[in-house]
Amino acid sequence: MKVLITGGAGFIGSHLADGFIERGDQVAIFDRARQLHEFRSIYIAGDLMDREAVASAVRKSDVVIHAGGILGTHETVSNAEETARVNIVGSLNVIDAVTRYGNRLVSISKPNVWLNPYSITKDSVEKFCFMYVNECGTNIAIVKLYNVYGTRQKYSQVRKAMPTWIVAALSGRPVEIFGTGTATVDLVHTEDVKNGVIAIVDNFESCRVQRCDGIAADIYSGFPIFNKQVLELGSGQDISVNESVEALREALGISFEVRRLPMRRGEVDGTKLCADISRATSLTGFRPKVFLQEGLTETIAYYKERLPQMVAGML
Repeated sequence: MKVLITGGAGFIGSHLADGFIERGDQVAIFDRARQLHEFRSIYIAGDLMDREAVASAVRKSDVVIHAGGILGTHETVSNAEETARVNIVGSLNVIDAVTRYGNRLVSISKPNVWLNPYSITKDSVEKFCFMYVNECGTNIAIVKLYNVYGTRQKYSQVRKAMPTWIVAALSGRPVEIFGTGTATVDLVHTEDVKNGVIAIVDNFESCRVQRCDGIAADIYSGFPIFNKQVLELGSGQDISVNESVEALREALGISFEVRRLPMRRGEVDGTKLCADISRATSLTGFRPKVFLQEGLTETIAYYKERLPQMVAGML
């Protein structure tokens, strides 16, 4: 099988690439970022805004995993136009190409709980996927990934919790929490995400979004007939931000100061997140297997080995 992964040079995309390669699939990654991970795959240096380049890459594939785009929460508030342009128009270039060539598309989404450009664009792309399914019969499965952690997550750009906390603690600096820390997250390891996405591809016919003739009745109620077909991948268990920091302290085996800061723009304190993995389990047999302490231990070892580069802003 020929698999194309947009954003394949990134954190999640690189793990997905490894997963498909390990089982013998031919993988191409499409990304404008340089490769930081050694792949046994085809690398296509390209931009999602380049409609013809996207179409050319999609045409040669059987399955497209769309994981590319601009990430961030507070970072995107002051970059709304560019985030919208790349994440929405770039995604439409992918969806149009998949529609044209009849491929299968797995669109990577997220829980859309905050009013920041990243969340808003992800929600918009989901709605466009619904439109293309209903109007064009495009083959699309949508999967929401919860709070993914693991190796290769960048430290120096978008401030994701785990790399930021781990590097701070290992460097003897305070670990910073935004808000009260009562918000809950669903921490899911990249190994489980990789296996979950592969399972969706292998069971694509069951997982894809189906047309809905009753869409008109849903317009003022959030498209429930479509939304219930979106899959969620997570651990299926929530943990507060405060509890996450304590779990990290235990895995690190060192003490560190916790510093509390005001909430960042585009984020809301007290948000409750927990994946409902029942549909993914029912359709694909997906079950998360990496326990939090096991995953944290592996992740910490990765950042500890690369700490000088992380602090220097090289990774």
